[in-house]
Amino acid sequence: MSKRNRRRTPPSPTVVFDYGGVLSAGHDPVPGIHDLLGGDIGAVREALWAHRDSYDRGASTPEEYWGSVAMAAGVEHLTETEVGELQAADNRYFLRLDPASRELLHDLARNGVRLALLSNASEAFGEAVRRADWFEAFTLAVISGEERAVKPGREIYEILLDVLAHETGGVSIPSAVVFFDDREENVAAARALGIDAHLWPRNGEEQADGAEHGAAIARRVLTERGVPLD
Repeated sequence: MSKRNRRRTPPSPTVVFDYGGVLSAGHDPVPGIHDLLGGDIGAVREALWAHRDSYDRGASTPEEYWGSVAMAAGVEHLTETEVGELQAADNRYFLRLDPASRELLHDLARNGVRLALLSNASEAFGEAVRRADWFEAFTLAVISGEERAVKPGREIYEILLDVLAHETGGVSIPSAVVFFDDREENVAAARALGIDAHLWPRNGEEQADGAEHGAAIARRVLTERGVPLD
């Protein structure tokens, strides 16, 4: 039989999740950080998010990032121990999985579906997430702080596709990747590369009456793609 006439089995989809707002139960670590630093909570909130992009892209160290947040609270100097305590509090907050997200991960892992994480997060969080009990269900994680590239930039998606191709010893097939993220710009950037990307309503935020949980949306999408969940 000629190669032209051979039927090729479509590759099994790889399911890729963003982390914050998709797998995590919430997206507001500020109260816990404020408990440690004191000061004006509004100033702490503004500093924490204003400097987060630089931290998540690996352009600032934990000392620099948490030092900037502390300054907003009126704390001029942090010890190494205090920096570690702030990072640990941030990690603890985000490492709390949303129950519906956890159940979805369990069902996917039980069926042997290849899972990957693609997250804008610091190197420090990347280390913490790999130690989480549930991470054993994942094949790999692409963390922005480690790669020095962030979503929605094209580079980090290309890194993901290259790593997935390397894991299977084959070529990159973007359409075989099903991706869920809570930011529209990240979904659009993934789709521009041919990835089957879908918007996940952010966990921990009030949604309109009757709105579906992201896990319910994901289950429907994955079922339509033939991904086993039973």
